Amino acid sequence: KPFREQIEGFQKRINEVHDASIKGNTNLNAEIKKVLDIGLKMSEDAHNLTSALKGDSQQRGAWGEAQLRRTLEMSGLIEDAHFEVQTAFKDAEGKQKQTDYLIKLPDNKHIIIDSKVSLNAYDRAVSADTPESYSLAMADHVRAVRKHIDDLASKDYTNVVGMRSPSFVLMFMPIEPAYIEALKNNKDLFEYGYKKSIVLVSHTTLIPILRTVSNLWMMERSNAEAREISEKAGDIYNQVAIVAERLQKLGNTLGTVSNQYNQVIKGVAGKQGLYGKVDRFGQLSTKVSKSLPQLETIERDYETEPLTMIVEAIEEEDDPQLLSHNEQSVSAKE
Repeated sequence: KPFREQIEGFQKRINEVHDASIKGNTNLNAEIKKVLDIGLKMSEDAHNLTSALKGDSQQRGAWGEAQLRRTLEMSGLIEDAHFEVQTAFKDAEGKQKQTDYLIKLPDNKHIIIDSKVSLNAYDRAVSADTPESYSLAMADHVRAVRKHIDDLASKDYTNVVGMRSPSFVLMFMPIEPAYIEALKNNKDLFEYGYKKSIVLVSHTTLIPILRTVSNLWMMERSNAEAREISEKAGDIYNQVAIVAERLQKLGNTLGTVSNQYNQVIKGVAGKQGLYGKVDRFGQLSTKVSKSLPQLETIERDYETEPLTMIVEAIEEEDDPQLLSHNEQSVSAKE
């Protein structure tokens, strides 16, 4: 019987573990299905994005501009304050030209950034099965980048009216591997663009430039605050000087008034003053009902009397200890 009870308990525990295992596997299968669905959705979205970018040049341009905006914001720049989108200018002939992004610098200077997406040939190069097809596709990719450089150079943004930009334009390639592979397969590509005043940049090379611009604005803000503090300090100093001048005038006026007062007092109550001349009238007339007040001159330098401590008696008859203390206080006062 004990052996049978142990066997039954063991069987019950096995059944519980088995049920828990089945439940856990069910939950795990559900989670795996969720991950699979998310992966399929991401794959579909990526496929749709790739198809859209390869099929429509306008969509490619919009996607590239969105990537450029993200890079600008990541670098700490704020729209309208530090950069403008789709800014329109006119050249010397009156033709209108529009920049993708115009970066503002202190002292009303600018940097022009234009986004160019080269994807079709690069996509073929990534999907190439043989080295020959890869080389052909990469050559097409380099030619596409050259064409973008030529198109951007023909716009001559740096010479439009109202533009205060260096003599170059930044050409932003939002697909980092496409930028790297193009420069790797054609080492003269960067120099080709530079000679046409077009500087090729990607995320990694553009962000240090933009961070420098952000730091320039921070320095400009600090300088502006320093100038404001300097102006405020000058105003405060001038105001203190005005108050000091007024105090000086007031002191001079008080000194003059004090001197005039003392002279009048001497003329009235001095030894040869008016008091001495009318003193006899007080003795002769019976109608005198007032006495002459004692007038004293005002001394400009005053000496303060030393402070003394007065110990007063506390009248407490009931408590002998307090009475003794009271006597000591009286003695101290005397």
